[in-house]
Amino acid sequence: MGRIKIMVRHSYLSCLLLAILISGCTFHHLEKELTEYEASFGLIGKIEETVPGTGPVVVALYQKVDAGTTVIQYLIVDSTRHYSFIVGEGVYYIAAFEDTNNNLIYDEGETYGQFGKPDEVTVDAQAMASAGTKSRNALDITLKQKSGYPAGMRRNVVEGSLAARSFKKVGVVAALDDEIFDQENGALGYWKPLSFLKEIGIGIFFLEPYDPDKIPVLFVHGASGTPVGWKPMVAKLDGQRYQPWFYYYPSGLELDSIAKALNILVKELHTEHRFNRLHVVAHSMGGLVSRAFIIKNMAEDQQSYIETFVSLSTPWGGVSTAALGVKYAPIVVPNWHDVSPDSEFLQHMYEDLLPDEVKFYLLFGVHGECSMVMANNDGTVEIASEIDYRAQADATGFYGFNENHTSILTSDRVIDRVLELIDAGGQ
Repeated sequence: MGRIKIMVRHSYLSCLLLAILISGCTFHHLEKELTEYEASFGLIGKIEETVPGTGPVVVALYQKVDAGTTVIQYLIVDSTRHYSFIVGEGVYYIAAFEDTNNNLIYDEGETYGQFGKPDEVTVDAQAMASAGTKSRNALDITLKQKSGYPAGMRRNVVEGSLAARSFKKVGVVAALDDEIFDQENGALGYWKPLSFLKEIGIGIFFLEPYDPDKIPVLFVHGASGTPVGWKPMVAKLDGQRYQPWFYYYPSGLELDSIAKALNILVKELHTEHRFNRLHVVAHSMGGLVSRAFIIKNMAEDQQSYIETFVSLSTPWGGVSTAALGVKYAPIVVPNWHDVSPDSEFLQHMYEDLLPDEVKFYLLFGVHGECSMVMANNDGTVEIASEIDYRAQADATGFYGFNENHTSILTSDRVIDRVLELIDAGGQ
């Protein structure tokens, strides 16, 4: 045992290999998750109604088979009327109906609709990879017919199918004490991203219904995080002036995909609510996601509502230990590629400066610990990475605090400064 201690003390590689041996089960599950994720795709749409209904809306997913079609999944949409399914390669049809008598069967007289006439929805892995997407979007359905449900589509959606959860969340209201925000789910999103998508989903959550008289503040957590980490800051946020929004996502996935998803969600919320101001506050890896999102939203899509971006303890220069993980781990968490110091993601992210309209404030902590593998750090990220020169070039201001990587989220001094910057950002 003493020999192992000596080896670990003098060799980070030995420490990493020991961790890999101990955590073999974790990497096995990760490999299985990533294999299934690569073979999984999203079907995403929204339900529209010509006349507001009185019953729940059921969306049924049918797969084309030799004998016709078979219903494979169904879900009941929430009040936001968005729906989404996770599927493999294949050809699908989608229909929806207002289930006024709650029997999960389409009955004559109930309002229904389908995507297209109905149209085939083809999921082809090669074609989607070429298009740079993992989902078929805008599969919107309008409920307006009361008879003539599509021939060949089973009206009883329960028989032979699985109840599903819509993985896309757009403006869903939930309290920060909700169990979906438990820390174990943050870890789930890091090590089992597909399971996270199926059980939790990905989206922007609200604490209350949208209020047009309040300015949205979008909070973006970091690796293995959840919205609950923002609780101390939200407690001091002026609830009369602002409304907090939370991006909740499986943090183990590729950062560019996470940023693209955030951009889609924000643009959909903007289309629906037409807000003209938005502040973004991000912690750790969430800062990288947020910067990539802002570039996509403003520089590429020509949106103009983001006013302020505040990052806390973000590894702007990457994480050196992630590069070791990429080199030595048997299976690599996808985001390790992106946060490695010389990654293609980081290089591409700095090709464009943040738009002049956005005031960017860089906050970082310096209360770290002695480390065999890191220079001066905040306990997780090296200070040199937190204040990377490329990020500083974009910053309106930057501020250091005697806090570590996690205490920076609970420090009254830090919280007060963040809220001051938000207040000043739109003035």
